[in-house]
Amino acid sequence: TTHSDLATLKQPQITPYYCWKHKKICKPLFSIKYWFSRYCNDTLKRLEEFQKIKTDARWVVIPADSRVVDISKEIEKRDPILYSIFKKNKIKGIFSSPPYVGQIDYHQQHAYAYELFGFKRKDELEIGPLYKGQGEEARASYVEGVAQVLRNCKKFLAKDFNIFLVANDKYNLYPFIAEKSGLKIVNKFKRPVLNRTERDKNPYSEIIFHLKDKG
Repeated sequence: TTHSDLATLKQPQITPYYCWKHKKICKPLFSIKYWFSRYCNDTLKRLEEFQKIKTDARWVVIPADSRVVDISKEIEKRDPILYSIFKKNKIKGIFSSPPYVGQIDYHQQHAYAYELFGFKRKDELEIGPLYKGQGEEARASYVEGVAQVLRNCKKFLAKDFNIFLVANDKYNLYPFIAEKSGLKIVNKFKRPVLNRTERDKNPYSEIIFHLKDKG
């Protein structure tokens, strides 16, 4: 696809074209070999550097639907030592950047990963995908989806937890999400977005919402 459409893939670009992002004639890649090799080498370098500073902290990756996943059971299956720590202390908080309503089809954006690694696609479970749009029904579905995630995750959090969510909340949905999740917004931090992939390069601000239990 063209450089200005990398965030929301549209159609294959197989000929040179005028690039709105770079203001010049660009041409598509005709082979992935160079970049695949470059990224593989970069990954190996990063792993080597990380190995030098790695601590004995324990962690697990849980590929699941966060609206319904039993985090406790998943930790127990993957790491009994971490599970014993979790049972004693629970999880202190969440820092996440949920999908923005109707902005990106993440399955499609990462289609290469599904094909390369044979991951099973679950497009129908995606929250706030581009193909559902940004209309009233899509927004209501988004609010309920994110609220379901937060309600489920709250069960595994410590008492005085903190949740930080990064969002481009142009429809002012997060006050409703907080209400449906039994949370309260205690602070908002503006985060400028200055460099963008899209053709529209106008800067805008995202908000980092700090939420706590409504009690």
